[in-house]
Parts: sequence; C-alpha cells; structure tokens
Amino acid sequence: MKEKIILVVEDDRVSCELFKELLERENISSFIIVNDGEQAIEVCKKEKNIRLVLMDYKLPGINGCETLKEIRKITRNITIVMQTAYAYDLKNVLSENCPFDDFITKPIISSELYRIINKYFRFNQN
Repeated sequence: MKEKIILVVEDDRVSCELFKELLERENISSFIIVNDGEQAIEVCKKEKNIRLVLMDYKLPGINGCETLKEIRKITRNITIVMQTAYAYDLKNVLSENCPFDDFITKPIISSELYRIINKYFRFNQN
C-alpha cells in the first residue's frame, strides 16, 4: 500500500523551505510542495494518496479558497487545513463559505504544525 501524502500549497519560497525542514524533522518524507492553486489541483487529480493539504490562502492566480473548492470536486477524502497570516484573511475565508477542516496561522510554529498534522493524520514514523 502506498504511503499517505501531505500536499503543501505555498507560494513563498522561504515558507516552502520551512515546511520541508519541519516535515523532514519529524521523519515525514511523503510530501509534495507546489506554488499555486493550479498546480495543487493538477497534483490532486493525478496523486490519489494525498490525505492532508496545507493550503495557503493568498496564492497567485486562484486563491486558496477557490483551489480548495476545486479539490473538493475531485475528492472529499482529503483533510484541508488553511494557512493564513492575518485575521483579516481568516474572515475572508469564512465569508467565502470555504469548506476547510481547520486552519493554522503564520508564522508557522513547529508545535502547532505538528499538532494539526497529528490531529488529522497519523504517520508511521521511525
């Protein structure tokens, strides 16, 4: 059986590096990082083992909420956690009727990221 995968949707290069480092620190090696909503949708169409998406709200092109809605059309068997840096963004997400499962604020704090991951997703960690 193929391993479950985390999809990180983040357009900021520094944030991408931080996610990579934090996931690898916890021996999570099954993750994909993409930089925009269009890439995220394409990956979800092709990769059926994605079970958790960490979705930035502010993305180039289509925003995180619109990306999320398109992913939900592909599959509902994915937990989607919205990332946002500002309370204003969270208000926008909520007003857009955005069907996310949870959210995490930026800057990303490792303990919060791990709490969110463990809340929805158990990894076989060595």
